Amino acid sequence: MHIHIVSIFPDVFTSFLQTSLIAKAQEKGLIQFSCINPRDFCQDKHQQIDDTVYGGGAWMLIKAEPIIDAVNNIIKQAQWNNRAIVFPSPSKTTFVQKHAHVLAKYDHLIFVCGRYEGIDHRWEQYFMDTYPDQFFKLSLGQFITLGGETPSMVMIEAISRLVPGVIKESGSREEESYSIKHGGTNIEAPNYTKPETVHGYSVPEVLLSGDQKKIEEWRKEEMQ
Repeated sequence: MHIHIVSIFPDVFTSFLQTSLIAKAQEKGLIQFSCINPRDFCQDKHQQIDDTVYGGGAWMLIKAEPIIDAVNNIIKQAQWNNRAIVFPSPSKTTFVQKHAHVLAKYDHLIFVCGRYEGIDHRWEQYFMDTYPDQFFKLSLGQFITLGGETPSMVMIEAISRLVPGVIKESGSREEESYSIKHGGTNIEAPNYTKPETVHGYSVPEVLLSGDQKKIEEWRKEEMQ
């Protein structure tokens, strides 16, 4: 999988891409990342990426054309069709585990990060008309962040862990929270590790019994 990130603040992703399983996935050649600054596609010498809002508004708005040109440039770099464009933004569609499973099947994902008041709506119209089945406008919930970078990181982590090989114990995904196997509505049973007692709280005896049948029954009962 190749994940392309369009952001006017690409440095935000530096630490994220060098940490934990995301870094290891790149070392293994399972996932590749590219960060693209849409300022590089501005036509004026000052590379002005934003401007005032028609009709009035308190903040500045990112221009549509540099975003359109940046995304089109990514698409034209290679002849690949198995792609999706992801726009983290306030939306009626909330990102859930099923979206992570759908997006994990694409070879190329293009994340477009807004800032300030957002992005001129015409970039969205353009790609919804051009690639209606490959454009995903998704929200993390009913709250607003400073930009699309942090929501993109959350979605990228959720998607990346589903790429074969990123998580060694692939079978664990079947019994985790929001598992497709359980209809995406379950919460995983509590887990414990050593020592057996912590501040007066003990590990349930069934987990110490060694009886795998009883342990599985307990976990199913505890699953919410």
